[in-house]
Amino acid sequence: MGTKRAIITGANSGIGLATAKALATRSFDVVLLCRNERKGQTALAAVKAANPDVQVDLITTDLANLESVRQAATEIRQRFDRIDVLINNAGYTPATIEFASDGTELSFFASHVGHFVLTHALLDLMQQTATKTGDVRIINLSSAAHAFGSKSRFFRHIDTMSTWAAYGDDKLANVLFTKALAKQLAGTGITAYSVHPGVVRTSFGSDTPGFIGQALKLAAPLMRSPDKGAQTSVFLASAPLKAIGASNNGGYFADSRPKRTANRDVTDANAEWLWTKSMQYVQ
Repeated sequence: MGTKRAIITGANSGIGLATAKALATRSFDVVLLCRNERKGQTALAAVKAANPDVQVDLITTDLANLESVRQAATEIRQRFDRIDVLINNAGYTPATIEFASDGTELSFFASHVGHFVLTHALLDLMQQTATKTGDVRIINLSSAAHAFGSKSRFFRHIDTMSTWAAYGDDKLANVLFTKALAKQLAGTGITAYSVHPGVVRTSFGSDTPGFIGQALKLAAPLMRSPDKGAQTSVFLASAPLKAIGASNNGGYFADSRPKRTANRDVTDANAEWLWTKSMQYVQ
């Protein structure tokens, strides 16, 4: 059994799997939230091999399906008595523009709305943990691509949207969600951070068409390894709060350091608007 418990979405490969293995070696029990059972079982074995002395569990869920997300959250609350770290890691570059049933662009729906609903459903358990420990952390994987996002496109059905714009919107929402969490949970012992992992060599974006897809393939040899891409998430999950800095709650990190965001839509007012708008999905 580990000393703390971390829950990681999208943990079956890439940065998520590297993060899970790194935290296991730091004596975290780890819960992997994966969409694919088979891939999740393979990841579970890899994390267990990294440290056989910690508990590793798998729960399957589809972040684009809110009923699936709620079922996963219920299972977590029933099976576990604490959450020390929640890492909302899952994400993808859409190969084509698709829409959820409410008209929201699908990758935004999964990357933001799915994680928002999951986080909200786990807040009670995180707050119970924080009451005992004074230290619970929520880490949202964003990207420097948040610079290409626009709050004006959030929750809208735009048939002409490019896949790159959709990805930028996802990552901008991750930054704004983090700022909103820090404000909403101030004084509870729960802190929140968003992360740019760097340009990482994974299967992420492998099915992206056109120029961007070709650029990703050509740049692959220059990209970071998943282990290096996971370093900032691991730092924020495991470093002493003093090393992170109390003033950096709600902040954006890259290379294990706080960084300035690169989009003028990153404001407190927009973060509050996004929180309010997203609450419509919470039951």
